[in-house]
Amino acid sequence: MKTIFQNRWLIFALRLVLGIIFIIAAIAKLIDITGFISTINSYNMITDSLSHIFGYIIPWVELFIGCSLILGVFVRFSAIITIPLVISFIVANSYALANAVGGSCGCFGTFLSLSHPVSLTLDILVLLAALILVLSKSHDFLSIRQLLQKLKVNSKAAVWGGRGLMVVLALFAVEIVSIQSYQYFTLPRVEVLPGLTVIPPQPLDDADKYLRAGKPAVVFFYADGCPACEETKPLFSDMTKEFMNNAGFVSIEYSQNPQAVSDLNITITPTILVITGKNSDGTYNVLGRFEGTINRDALQTCIEQAIKSQ
Repeated sequence: MKTIFQNRWLIFALRLVLGIIFIIAAIAKLIDITGFISTINSYNMITDSLSHIFGYIIPWVELFIGCSLILGVFVRFSAIITIPLVISFIVANSYALANAVGGSCGCFGTFLSLSHPVSLTLDILVLLAALILVLSKSHDFLSIRQLLQKLKVNSKAAVWGGRGLMVVLALFAVEIVSIQSYQYFTLPRVEVLPGLTVIPPQPLDDADKYLRAGKPAVVFFYADGCPACEETKPLFSDMTKEFMNNAGFVSIEYSQNPQAVSDLNITITPTILVITGKNSDGTYNVLGRFEGTINRDALQTCIEQAIKSQ
């Protein structure tokens, strides 16, 4: 065991591999924060507010850990905070397996889809690697400190230069998280279903975002006080949880978005449209239109066809 902890090449390899994993995971989440928050919500383990907090914090923590490990700065500290982070992932994946939660783990966003068993195995391996880094003392090998020393930069200056870089990154992350948290808790939002939001006055922006990303968009038009709409909401939530990694889901309140209602010729609520693309003239390619009493199997089949067509 002592040989393992002192093997500088092994420690460097662990730093590099873990650093790359965390940076890729962080970038995948940062480019689609909404999708990551929806994934957290799909586990049904915490409240929607906590999902938003964790959704904004976790990617920046992962980015900090990844940069720290690759640069060889704050290695032990980064390994220490990796342990509770990964344990939370292990708990989430274990819960998903025990409760038959579908979909992927959401660890790497749309970059890579991992099943819960595969993700759980990866989490355990990352946890073991982090423990080795905590117990090891060979952190400086091929680090930024060693590089600066070889360039004859003062040793203390090298250390504090590397640490300063990480502090700047950390402060930047804290600032972004603070801004996002402030906006979430203070600015008005239109909540439809957990993880589903409408952003007036351009209600189809979210749908366009998914279409540009190569995903079909499933748009749910509903009206407040509509009994059939209330009956359809659980169905739409189920479809969201099942296909959220491969399609985008958007909810629009009928009376608040007349432009979208007019553009898509919505005359009945509830209406669910499965959209596969947008033409150069601004019109949408609608693969399926479901109105009134919506058949679950037909909607599911249409969404699957839309995903395959992309």
